Amino acid sequence: MLCFFQYKYAAVWVFVIVVTITQTVAWFIYTFEKSREIELVQNESEHVKQRIEAALSQSNNATSIIAIMIEHDLLKDHFEEVAKELLKHNEYLDAIQLVRDMVIINTYPLKGNEQTIGYDLTTDNEHIREIMLSSSLNSLHFEGPFKLRQGGVGFVGRYPIIQHDTLWGYSAVVIKKERFIRFLGLDSIGMNKSFFYQIKKQQAGNKYIALFNENVTNFSTGIVHEQYMPIGDWIIQVKLRNPVYLKRSIIFSLGGIVFSLIFSLLLHCKRIQAK
Repeated sequence: MLCFFQYKYAAVWVFVIVVTITQTVAWFIYTFEKSREIELVQNESEHVKQRIEAALSQSNNATSIIAIMIEHDLLKDHFEEVAKELLKHNEYLDAIQLVRDMVIINTYPLKGNEQTIGYDLTTDNEHIREIMLSSSLNSLHFEGPFKLRQGGVGFVGRYPIIQHDTLWGYSAVVIKKERFIRFLGLDSIGMNKSFFYQIKKQQAGNKYIALFNENVTNFSTGIVHEQYMPIGDWIIQVKLRNPVYLKRSIIFSLGGIVFSLIFSLLLHCKRIQAK
């Protein structure tokens, strides 16, 4: 071993060996940290999806109860009482509606929603498209985010009502944007201290409507996870705000190069002194 260190090119070989080891370790740090951060974003995306599904399960319960009551002629003039009770036990909902012949005939609560009564959904092509999707799927389907008739931005989920083998209309729920982002635990522009968020509604063709209009984050780069929710044609995007995998691996890599260089120079100086 001592003979090796006295070898003329020992310092060069030591530099090559040490720098190879340190750069290999730097690469492992890079891959490990990156995979850890990717998993972190995937878990957060799944968490957001679960929160949305929790709200949508309440929507499904409310709309299906209304639909069943109408299908069996049980609702009659008791819409307000039933809707009031449903809202009391469904914290994620802002309003419940009845739609017949594409016209909104009931909304609870009525206060603040007066403008919805008598509104013909066929006046907007996008409403028609979403209602047709709900009918074809024969299940709850969400439209939005869009500007609500009563003001503000929100989502409307519609459930088809079949009475005597004929499409009677739709039971619907309204979730306003403010409530939606509140139960997701986000701020008004779609971010917290760790992540950026975006929820996009897929429109006809390749058009999208973003929930967080003020969020101009580029979700095509960085540590990003994206998943699709068919119940509303939504795309959930989550991006890590401050990834560290590259920074940590570069710091270790540069440190390894400096260490290799210093160690080799010291070895070279010692060999010269030994002569």
